[in-house]
Amino acid sequence: MNLASTTPAIKLLLEIVQERASCAIQKVFPDKIEPAQVTPSTQGHFGHYQCNDALRLAKLKRQNPREVAAKIIEHFPNDDEFAVKMEIAGPGFINIFLNPKVLSERANQLLADPRLGVPKLAKPKRMIVEFSSPNIAKELHVGHLRSTIIGDALARLMEFLGHDVLRLNHIGDWGTNFGMLIS
Repeated sequence: MNLASTTPAIKLLLEIVQERASCAIQKVFPDKIEPAQVTPSTQGHFGHYQCNDALRLAKLKRQNPREVAAKIIEHFPNDDEFAVKMEIAGPGFINIFLNPKVLSERANQLLADPRLGVPKLAKPKRMIVEFSSPNIAKELHVGHLRSTIIGDALARLMEFLGHDVLRLNHIGDWGTNFGMLIS
């Protein structure tokens, strides 16, 4: 997806944590150039995000993974108290707990943005959404409504992203009606 670079988007928390973790790793290992691998935690008691780079770096540098994780945490930029707690779990996973104040401010920023932090596309496409197209020779039933509602939801989503959406709903089979008219 090509996102427009002209509109200032609200940076994702994951991107911010990834930048900070990359900065910390760069200070500990200046020769490492790829960004840190930060993922959202799968369970709440492990924090909001986790960074597993210490395990991989320890293997490359032939060092203890927990010591590498401790060095990364020590160099983690936290000047505005972004993270309230960082802990080493297991063999060298770094669990990152974000400050509730940061989470609250981020939620307020997203709520104040009319696009909820979603940037418009740089190259919108023309999308066609075809609705239920019921056969007028037969009875209308709830299945036609379901597919129409799903189609409308998809059309609205594509429009929100910035695509040009063409909604189509052509009438189905007229054969029986014209056959009866002719006879």
